[in-house]
Amino acid sequence: MRFESVAALGKLPPRTRVVMGANLVSSVGTGLVQPFLVLYLTRVRGLSVGTATALISVIAVASLVGGPVAGRLADGFGVRRTAAVAMATAAVGTAGFALVTTVWGAVLAGLTYGLAHGAMLSVWNVVIARSTEGEGRSAAFGLQFVALNAGVGLGGVLGGVFASTADPGRFQLLYLCDGLSFLVAGTLLVLAIGGQRAPVPSDPHTGPEPTTGDRGYGVVLRDRRLLKVLVLTVALTVVGYGQLESSIPGLVAVQDMDARIMAWAFVANTCCIVLIQAAAVTRISRTGPAVLLAATAASWAGCWLLLLLATTSERTALEAALIVGALAVFAVGEALLAVALPTLVNGLAPDAVRGRYNGAYSAAMSTGLVIGPLLGGQLLGGAHAWLLPVVLGLGCVGCAGGALLLGRQVPEARVVARSARDTYDGGTPEVPDRLEQLEGGEVR
Repeated sequence: MRFESVAALGKLPPRTRVVMGANLVSSVGTGLVQPFLVLYLTRVRGLSVGTATALISVIAVASLVGGPVAGRLADGFGVRRTAAVAMATAAVGTAGFALVTTVWGAVLAGLTYGLAHGAMLSVWNVVIARSTEGEGRSAAFGLQFVALNAGVGLGGVLGGVFASTADPGRFQLLYLCDGLSFLVAGTLLVLAIGGQRAPVPSDPHTGPEPTTGDRGYGVVLRDRRLLKVLVLTVALTVVGYGQLESSIPGLVAVQDMDARIMAWAFVANTCCIVLIQAAAVTRISRTGPAVLLAATAASWAGCWLLLLLATTSERTALEAALIVGALAVFAVGEALLAVALPTLVNGLAPDAVRGRYNGAYSAAMSTGLVIGPLLGGQLLGGAHAWLLPVVLGLGCVGCAGGALLLGRQVPEARVVARSARDTYDGGTPEVPDRLEQLEGGEVR
């Protein structure tokens, strides 16, 4: 197997590679604690299961606010300062879980971390978009997703070995290590962004730069092309990402399947994401975003079909194989979506308001993550669990059609965002290091 990711990484600007390293560090920290929050709050801190699961929604709602706020700050005060605040806030929020003893303490830690989580999505996307162009930008978003999943997977293994409900101190140490990882990653990110230099000219394909009077999100809401992308983002998140850690495990539970099946399914999911991106990141980055989004929806429809078959099977071994296979198929869509959506959003964004465009994208993702579990819970709460894969599978089919329609209506969705392919194929792309040129894209 030829790993395209190695070659693609070598073609990125040096500072972008540092950003990838920072993302890997923070992802390892996230992996240390991500699988254990509900377990920690219930078995170690004594909170009810309902309270612990409700806290997941608190984090999602807070991230819905954090993304747009960070996007506005990145445009107005600079991405460097916004990145520093976001990463420091994330460190405080996750480390706060180590000290939780009451419901309100957990809510405060969740709100703090959720705000930072939404902010970080905006910041990472802005930083990568400003340091790359065209095919290199698409590849960078794909490689960022590789680093995220590889780091979370590694952290999950380390956390699983170290965690013990019999020793609360171990969980506290894991949350403190997660906080430390954000501080280390934040330091690398701030150093990579560097100081302010000359402003970057506007990309002629994104339209005129907004004037200094466009300080709010009005400039984003007036872009009908972006609004269509955001609607599709919410829909895809509802039928896909919003179900991954909620309704799919819930389906396993209501069908009275072995809980260990989900552990193996998530291992398969993570491994497939890393392998797909590592082996084919260049080919993915050369494919139009609309095609990638349609393929994402199609793969998720395939996932729901496999889960539907699992609900009708009476053989335990077959059930397990179908669920593990479903999460592996789901990974295909994740790998494609991670390249398509941020590439498309940043292909539409004028540089002066790139933060707000990515803030709106972060808010759309968070909206889907709030709606998705609520919808899945309603479908699972009835007498017929098979309704969950049927309804969401049909939703995926609708999203595939919407993605193809988007490709006809939004030119940027048909091609990789202004790719300079010949230059990129020939070696290091002749792209100015935008992180060095422009620290924040300030609109003063």
